[in-house]
Amino acid sequence: MDRQLRRASLWVALASAVWLSGCQQAPPDPLAYTAGAKAYRNNCLACHQAQGQGVAGVQPPLAQTPVPTGDVNTLLRWVMYGQRPAALPAGQYSGVMPQFSYLSDAELAAVLTYVRASFGNHASAVTGDEVKAVRQAQAAPN
Repeated sequence: MDRQLRRASLWVALASAVWLSGCQQAPPDPLAYTAGAKAYRNNCLACHQAQGQGVAGVQPPLAQTPVPTGDVNTLLRWVMYGQRPAALPAGQYSGVMPQFSYLSDAELAAVLTYVRASFGNHASAVTGDEVKAVRQAQAAPN
């Protein structure tokens, strides 16, 4: 087994152990969790940092804060369409949330499941069906 694969396997095992130690729910599918970690690294890491701590005054933390662990639909609208959640006070952070609506339903579900299960967070997984429902609601004529 090559070094990168060993490291990824150890990381998934550790993340699952942490998840199980603090949650009543089963951990997310390890393959989805790995996909979520990769999606986080590719799309979120620069602003929200490796430990989800954010950048003071610029980007909000994801670690043990109400937005990533709260209502899934609110989180999805923030990540997909940049709609600032009420729990994130205006003016506290100067950064702007990029719109990630171009990611697939599966990619969005994976990265948000990763965020909701990482950095000390213990929230439920996000499903592709939840992403699809928010996407359809956004596209529906008012």
